[in-house]
Amino acid sequence: MKKLTKKIILIPTVIIVLITAALIVFDKVIMPSVVEAPEVRMPNVVGMQKEKAIRILKDLSLTPIEVGPRYDSRYKVGEVIFQKPYEGTMVKANRRVYIHISGGEPLIQMPQLVNKTLRDAKVTLERIGLHVGKVEEVRNELPNGIIVEQEYDYGYKLEKGESVDLKVSVGPQIGMVRVPNLIAKSEKEAQKILRMNNLHIGKKTYLNSPTLLPNTIISQYPSQDYLVAIGDSIDVVIAKNKSRD
Repeated sequence: MKKLTKKIILIPTVIIVLITAALIVFDKVIMPSVVEAPEVRMPNVVGMQKEKAIRILKDLSLTPIEVGPRYDSRYKVGEVIFQKPYEGTMVKANRRVYIHISGGEPLIQMPQLVNKTLRDAKVTLERIGLHVGKVEEVRNELPNGIIVEQEYDYGYKLEKGESVDLKVSVGPQIGMVRVPNLIAKSEKEAQKILRMNNLHIGKKTYLNSPTLLPNTIISQYPSQDYLVAIGDSIDVVIAKNKSRD
C-alpha cells in the first residue's frame, strides 16, 4: 500500500519537473533567439526598378519575392507597383517581402476586323488604342472596301499604340460574277435570275420531295455568292413533278 502511495505521489512530481524544465528551455533558449533577432524598418521600394529594389532589400537582410507581372499604366515595365509588408513596418531579419512588378501598359486584345469596312476597322482600332498600319488592296470575292485579312489573329495581345496591317478587297476579278440564290425558287424563276446574271442552268437532277412544290429548286452548285466566270452554268436539284416518270 505504501509503495502504491509513493508511485501516485512520484508521477505528478515527475510531470511537474518536466514541464518546468521545458518552460525554462523555452524561456532561456528559444524565446531569446526569436525576441532578440534584429529588426529593420521596411523601406519604400514602390516605383523603383526591380533590380534596385531587390538590392536594397537584400542589403537589409530581407528576402524579396517577385510577383507579377501586373499591368499598370502608371508604372514603367520592371518597376515595383506594390510591396508587402508596407513602408515603415518593423520586421525581423530574413522576413519575406513581396514585390509586385509592373508589366507596363495593359495589353490589348486584337479585335475581329475581317468582313468590316476599312472605315469601321479604323474606328475600332483607334477606340482601343491601336491604329491601322499598311493597307494592301487585293482582288477578292468580297465587295470593294471590305477587310479580307488582318495581320494579327483575333484575340492576339498587342501593346497600346501598335499598328495593324490590313488587306482590303477591291472586288472580284473582271469577268467574274457572284452566284445568286436559287433555293426555293421555281425552275422558271431560277432560269430568269441566271439570265440576268449572264449565267444559265447546267445539269438538272430531280428528287422526290413530299413537302416541296414540284419544280422547286432544293439545291444548287456552286452555292450562293461563289464567284464564277460570266457564262458559266449552275447545276441544280429540283423537286420532282408528280406527273414526271
